Amino acid sequence: MMPNPYASPESDSTGLHDSSKSRRLAQSCLRLALLILIAPAVYNFTCFSYPAATAPDELRIQNSFAWINGIGFCFTAAALWFLGPPVLELLTVVIHKVFGRTTSVEAWKEALYQSLRRAPFVSVLGAVLWTLWVAAIYQMGVGFYAASVPIGIAAHLLAAGLYVPLFVRWYTLEHSKA
Repeated sequence: MMPNPYASPESDSTGLHDSSKSRRLAQSCLRLALLILIAPAVYNFTCFSYPAATAPDELRIQNSFAWINGIGFCFTAAALWFLGPPVLELLTVVIHKVFGRTTSVEAWKEALYQSLRRAPFVSVLGAVLWTLWVAAIYQMGVGFYAASVPIGIAAHLLAAGLYVPLFVRWYTLEHSKA
C-alpha cells in the first residue's frame, strides 16, 4: 500500500505555541505584573488627561486629546499583554547570539523565566512608587524634578532588581562551562 501523498507531514510538536511549565508561569507572572501596574497607569492617565479646564473650548480640545491618549493607552496595554513575553524571548535570543558561546538558548530562556517570576513582587513596589510620583506632581504640586529625581532613582534601582540578577545568571551560565 502506498502512503497518502496528501497527508500532512509529521512534525515535532515543540513549536512556538507549545510551551514549558516555566514559560507559562513566567508569562502569568508578567501578565500579573501588568495588571498590578494598570491601577497607577490609569491614575496617571486620568491626572494627565483631565486637568482643570477654564473654558468650554479648552474642555473640548482636552477631551479630544484624552480620547487619543486613551486609545494609545489601551493599545499599549494590549501589546504588552500579548507581545511582552515573545519580545523578551526574542531579545534573549539576540543577546545570546552576541554574548552566548557555550550554553544553549534554552538555558538562557530558562534563566529569563526564573527572573520573571519576581515581576509581580517588584511591580507592587513599582506601583507604589508610581502612585507617589503622580500624587506628588498632580495633587501636592511638588515640582517635576523634585519628585522625579528621588522617585526615579528608587524606581530604576527597583527595576535593576529584575534585570541585574538575570544578567548575572546569564554570565554564570556562560562561564560555568568554560
